[in-house]
Amino acid sequence: MKTLIIQVKVGNTSGYGYSDPTAPNLFDKHLVPTVKRYCEKYGYEYLNITEYPSNHNCRWFNFNTKPDDYDYSKGGKNKSATLVRYLNMNKDYDRIVSLDNDIWIPKHAEALPTVVGHHAVRDSGKSWDTFRKRINLPFDTFVNGGVQMVNREAGTSLYSFIEQVCKLKTPPIIGYHSDQGYMNYWRSQHKNLSHVLPNKWNYMVGCVPKLKDYGGVNFVHYAGDATRQHLKDDLKRGVIS
Repeated sequence: MKTLIIQVKVGNTSGYGYSDPTAPNLFDKHLVPTVKRYCEKYGYEYLNITEYPSNHNCRWFNFNTKPDDYDYSKGGKNKSATLVRYLNMNKDYDRIVSLDNDIWIPKHAEALPTVVGHHAVRDSGKSWDTFRKRINLPFDTFVNGGVQMVNREAGTSLYSFIEQVCKLKTPPIIGYHSDQGYMNYWRSQHKNLSHVLPNKWNYMVGCVPKLKDYGGVNFVHYAGDATRQHLKDDLKRGVIS
């Protein structure tokens, strides 16, 4: 089975700095190498995407007046970067996994599960009541976009959907300015392809009970502003290696 793991670093930054502009540098130094190590261990291919797609304009999604070549390491949220992952889900692989750059993969992580559609973990950051009441989500579950796994069918379908979003500049779903709104809406239209993974595949630090050693967790996700400090604490404790 041909498997590809992708991460996106466009606009010269590996993610949102929020209140800590140094955080993306920590991702590059300490977390991304663990993803590459995981790929080497299990024989997966790895792709770090550093350029915007030439055939799709996703930069409109930033809703700002910054030039296309703006360096987001200087500040600001590069929302368009989150759409880039979907525009790479139609590649010639049996299984494609998209990971945010603020994810650490411990040495004990298991091999990837069987993927038969679009798989993601419930977003435990908030209840998502408004979205769930307006959009008929599969399993009544809003999933997080930081870890997504697709087979060929789901990847091609999701790619085509986001391709049209970019072409038509489709407004954010119910006003939620995030790629997750589009992705969860797509799931509502493709329930037969939508699946929910257990938390061990996207353990959102700060949203779930904090663990001492993350035993049994495969992907540790330092998502959001508050968890940047959790990342620094775990680095100081020597947990991340």
